[in-house]
Amino acid sequence: MDPAIQALIVLGVVMILYVTEKLPLSVTAIGACTVLALMGTVEFDVAFSGFSSEMVFLIAGMMVVGIAIFDTGVAAGIGRGMLAITMRNERGVMLVSMLVIALLSAFLSNTASIAVFIPIIMGMSASSAGRRIRPRHILMSIAFASSAGGMLSLVGSPPPLIVQEVLAGADLELFGFFEFAWIGLPILMALFGYTVFFSYPLTRRMFAVRSPHSGSHTYQEEPSAGDRRDKKVIATLVLVLCVVLFSWGVLAPHMVALLGALLVILTGCVSVDQLFRRLDWNTVFLLAGSMGMAASLHASGAGTLMAEQALKLLGADPNPFFVLALVSGLGMVLTQIMSNTAAAAVLAPVALSMSQQVGISPYPVLMALATTCAAAFATPVATPPNTMVLIAGYRFADYLLLGGLFNLITYSLQLLLIPIIWPF
Repeated sequence: MDPAIQALIVLGVVMILYVTEKLPLSVTAIGACTVLALMGTVEFDVAFSGFSSEMVFLIAGMMVVGIAIFDTGVAAGIGRGMLAITMRNERGVMLVSMLVIALLSAFLSNTASIAVFIPIIMGMSASSAGRRIRPRHILMSIAFASSAGGMLSLVGSPPPLIVQEVLAGADLELFGFFEFAWIGLPILMALFGYTVFFSYPLTRRMFAVRSPHSGSHTYQEEPSAGDRRDKKVIATLVLVLCVVLFSWGVLAPHMVALLGALLVILTGCVSVDQLFRRLDWNTVFLLAGSMGMAASLHASGAGTLMAEQALKLLGADPNPFFVLALVSGLGMVLTQIMSNTAAAAVLAPVALSMSQQVGISPYPVLMALATTCAAAFATPVATPPNTMVLIAGYRFADYLLLGGLFNLITYSLQLLLIPIIWPF
């Protein structure tokens, strides 16, 4: 059997298991990698390439830093300040956090931004004894804001950089640094409206009947006493160092995270025993497994096969709008199951070639592709921020409902606006 077909069959089974959650998500992801390697669909090093991924080390490293700033009381201190600003109003905390993280994500890695904010939200919850601030009501919206904020600039997310490289390779005029904000900003504004009037009220009703203790134990322990005050300054300095290094770009993000993790361990802000007991291994293994599966889909040709079959639907003389809608829609689907980097890398050259064959401008098609690949909300494996907030106790179905609906809104919005801003 063709490796691409094998990979698509495994993908179908994985999606069923993800939705039904008959197995833990991390077990499903690792199991898929194992099956792909056993069948010979891809080599072992491809199937399990996620375990050497820079993104996994970035997230794991920042989780360690997050545990340290939570345990030393730094997160609780920041949280008390934000609670005072927002008058201890949960909706206010959510909106302020969404705004800050969206602005940060326009210039920093959205993964790093969400990693910094998670312990702060947990600190607020601890400060309010879990009564005023409930992480499960807030964290998913913050993760979505980090992805939406990443669409405000060229460097906010990988897909804009990929389409920029494709344009450069074809000797075409490049997008401006903030040109992506013409569509990114309306999407971010739509997210705020969607959150205030729909997802936040629905989230409160959904989780009112669900156990409040079903999330990860990573940030559920009380900060320790003793020499916590002595470690608070150290943890704060490490956090500031990480943010500065992320913004300067002098080190790769995963190296910054590993450096921060090493510093908080060596200075005693978090012990090794605490680290291994409380690190959210479910998120680490789910992310590593899903990235290995995404690499397998790419290496086996499954992603390309899906793209080719979908594009055949357009026929010999397609309408420009249909080209835009199909390429964008395909990007929206693929980026829920592959990394958005891989999805954009597969589709961007095809989108440019199709635009040239049809005789239309490539800019609206490539902008739509970059937008939908960056705006992935419908699954916990669509983006690292989505995966990281699983610690709040979300289920796969929660992402399908709350994120899937906003994905459709995003898709409709960019189909409406992009042809106006970048004509065919």
